[in-house]
Amino acid sequence: MLKVDSVCAGYGHIQVLSEVSLTVMRGEIVTIVGANGAGKSTLLRTIMGSLPTRLGAVSFLDQRLTGLPPDRVAAAGIRLVPEGRRVFATLSVEENLRAGAYLRPKAEVTLALERVYATFPVLGERRRQLASTLSGGQQQMLALGRALAAEPRLLMLDEPSLGLAPKVVEEIFEHLTALRGAEIGILLVEQNARKALAIADRAYVLEHGRVVLEGAARDLYRNESVVNAYLGGKS
Repeated sequence: MLKVDSVCAGYGHIQVLSEVSLTVMRGEIVTIVGANGAGKSTLLRTIMGSLPTRLGAVSFLDQRLTGLPPDRVAAAGIRLVPEGRRVFATLSVEENLRAGAYLRPKAEVTLALERVYATFPVLGERRRQLASTLSGGQQQMLALGRALAAEPRLLMLDEPSLGLAPKVVEEIFEHLTALRGAEIGILLVEQNARKALAIADRAYVLEHGRVVLEGAARDLYRNESVVNAYLGGKS
């Protein structure tokens, strides 16, 4: 579905990504592992079109995305759940979800929202509640639900477990695993590398803006250098 081919990107005179290549296939979860500052979030922003590609190319379902603005990338079927959730605090839960579904035909929006409520019942219970009054975990569910309301073909997530209690993290990752059956692609950036590798099909290790390792997630989970650098050593 997604192909990132030798992409270089950065901010001002600083180059953050250097010839990064990766793919995401339909129905699989791909995770990007790396330390803070490795370029993981920059990569997601580049794919989404909010940061220009300096060199290389990004394509999705054989459509070239390089140079397209974020609204055109979204229209192609990609959604990003950003770090820190970033829900619309002064809007209700339902208004947030409707904002996520803005590109869908009006006749399909209600059905899309009902599917989100079926996935996250707590959002249905609080549909009239302001997003700012939700707990951190509920806001993360809302951010994820807002992306799913658009029924994307590719879902990208940036640090979905950040600041959440362990029980909530378990629930969020269970939902991500369940989405694999929906045959959408998932590209996951997550500091909790152990958790991410446990649910992913494939993984890439990013260091200083370069891919230094890639392969099946189960193999990287047992890779000694990955274990020592990102999994806290051998248990």
